[in-house]
Amino acid sequence: MADIALPLAKSTSTTTATVTTLPDTPTSSVGSRTFGRNIMNTSLIESKFLSHPEDLGVVAVGFSGGQCKPGVDAAPSALIEAGLLTQIRDELGYNLHGHDTVHLYTDLVPKEDPDYRNMKNPRAVSAVTRKIADQVYNQAKEGRLVLTLGGDHSIAIGTIGGSAKAIRERLGREIAVIWVDAHADINTPETSGSGNIHGMPVSFLTGLASEDKEDIFGWIKDENRISVKKIVYIGLRDVDAGEKRILRENGIKAFSMFDIDRYGIGRVMEMALGHIGSDTPIHLSFDVDALDPMWAPSTGTPVRGGLTLREGDYICECVHETGSLVAVDLVEVNPSLAPAEDIGAHETVRAGCSLVRCALVGTTTAVKMASILTSEPSLVYSRRVVEARVHKYHWPAVQLNIWMLIMLISACTIIGVFAAFIDIQHTLLLPVPWYFPYYITVASLTVFFILLLLYLIYQRRLLPSIVMIGGFILFVLWLTGLIVISVQLWGPDGSVSSECNLQVFGANPMPKGQTLETLAWLEQRSICQSWQAVFAFGLVGGVFLLWIMVIAYQVFADDAV
Repeated sequence: MADIALPLAKSTSTTTATVTTLPDTPTSSVGSRTFGRNIMNTSLIESKFLSHPEDLGVVAVGFSGGQCKPGVDAAPSALIEAGLLTQIRDELGYNLHGHDTVHLYTDLVPKEDPDYRNMKNPRAVSAVTRKIADQVYNQAKEGRLVLTLGGDHSIAIGTIGGSAKAIRERLGREIAVIWVDAHADINTPETSGSGNIHGMPVSFLTGLASEDKEDIFGWIKDENRISVKKIVYIGLRDVDAGEKRILRENGIKAFSMFDIDRYGIGRVMEMALGHIGSDTPIHLSFDVDALDPMWAPSTGTPVRGGLTLREGDYICECVHETGSLVAVDLVEVNPSLAPAEDIGAHETVRAGCSLVRCALVGTTTAVKMASILTSEPSLVYSRRVVEARVHKYHWPAVQLNIWMLIMLISACTIIGVFAAFIDIQHTLLLPVPWYFPYYITVASLTVFFILLLLYLIYQRRLLPSIVMIGGFILFVLWLTGLIVISVQLWGPDGSVSSECNLQVFGANPMPKGQTLETLAWLEQRSICQSWQAVFAFGLVGGVFLLWIMVIAYQVFADDAV
């Protein structure tokens, strides 16, 4: 097996740094090294299914054969050089067990590996995941929590297959899987559009896809499989048509980003854990592309509109606090996808470290550790760590859409009416009153404000303070215009309303027929009705601006951590 050295402390080399071990570190019964020994980890949660909760089995998988983009095999080294294992050992208090190398598995990759049943690299992925299953099994059977650092998500065939077998043998139980990902990864070889096996692991693990050939996943037995009733997806937002059909036909519990936006991450986790039950060991498999690219840009298949880092951390914290966690995967970090001078790879690695810490010790200790990373912090991330709080605002989507629609109609109507009035004034060689361009300007600012809100909604950054301040400014401007229009309509000295009532609506008899008098009367009536429409829409706009300020205040008051 070809390996690269796995440093516990930060090193300048990603491929040849030697291992930093503690004095007199013994070798475990499974032939892997014990990296460090502590009396007890810092978690306050009592484990239900681990006989040695103070121990952590580490499997570092440098494998990228399940997809077509190189670089994901460098992720374990990047995570470890960022200080992850050092912190887990020295700060979180775990005894680390496992191999002291990052496994590249090059000796298991055949020279020729033609496509089979639409699968790319089927024999290589099968051989590597079979080896990973053995490595995870050897750690899990000792009653330890197992942490696997990948690698692309095809490795979950091995990690979940290994932990499922160990838990069945040790406890006589099935495991449940919480699969946090932008993608469902449940394509069968026949439904996959790409043929990349990192999009198929769940289908092989659940038995929805199978193969008799020993060298192409024929090694997967019932002891390695999981039930479709014991898998829960969180964070889905890019699911293939074939996968949607599979999810629907098998009644698989799945929470998309729509569900998270609708219910909030807290309620989603309650429903997810409620579906699994409190008496089931949990394997958490976390694909970093579940996070929005703003937090984890350096991954192979990023999809906009994902989880915030705080939401990802919260998922890990919730799973940890059940006391049911038996294994954790972190996959699809790809440091090579960002330029060397770009902070994208750095931020993605930091995000991955944060997720692992939260899964291992929960909330308080993980937040503390986040502030002492060995690498330099970024402003955004440090701010979140120091405050230990992320504001999550739940906007009422229907009310917000109605508000924007009504305000757009009101603003565009006012712009159209006063533009026509200005044209009439120019035609009659009359001066244009100041409030004509004033109201056009105010209405145009309203349209711009709505476009700004749409942009912020798309960016998932709509803050109540922006809405309240903008709404208040526009309300004052609209109220000023409404007062002026009211004076013109009903004020003294020949108001528009009195003239319209006298010469248009009160005309007796009303002119009819195809005459210039009739045309003039119709034009005058149109002008009078336009004045009435301007007042009506001005009033509606003012009321709706008050309404949006109330909505924004309610959203601010309901702020959730």
